[in-house]
Amino acid sequence: MQLYNHATGYGWVTRFNHWLSAILVIGLIALGVYMTGLPDSPDKFELYDLHKAVGIGVLALILIRLLWLKISPNPKLLPAKRLEHILAHSVRGLLYLSLLAMPLSGWAMSSAGGHDVSFFGLWTLPPLVPENETLGTVAKTLHAVIGQFVFPALIGLHIAGALKHHFVYRDATLKRMLGKK
Repeated sequence: MQLYNHATGYGWVTRFNHWLSAILVIGLIALGVYMTGLPDSPDKFELYDLHKAVGIGVLALILIRLLWLKISPNPKLLPAKRLEHILAHSVRGLLYLSLLAMPLSGWAMSSAGGHDVSFFGLWTLPPLVPENETLGTVAKTLHAVIGQFVFPALIGLHIAGALKHHFVYRDATLKRMLGKK
């Protein structure tokens, strides 16, 4: 098992980060949709605390991922049409941007509303912005739009691209992220 990415595949650090991030993000989207529909209660607020803590974990993962890209660049995309390369780079870039924007907007939303953001009770992050209703509304809107529309669309495109490579082109794109030869 190779630590670093190489010319023909992804190392275990990239693969682990990818799959853990995918699971956490999909779980956070589902949890976000579920908890916002609940009436106010102590259970709902516990779910919000869990959502925030996991969101901060995702922020840490994307920061590690971006740093790791500098240390261990991704392998080149496998041959496809030029437009598909552009689409793949665009989707990947927008996923990275969304992975930064979602936890930062959630943190800003909480800070603007005067709520703490704690990482599983181990530590509390400082407020990202001052308490401010307008900032809170902007952050909440950004968080909702990315979580309900942008992320699902990007995830769908990302999965569709991987499946097209696997089933139509029959190349190793998906296998590389699964760690198979």
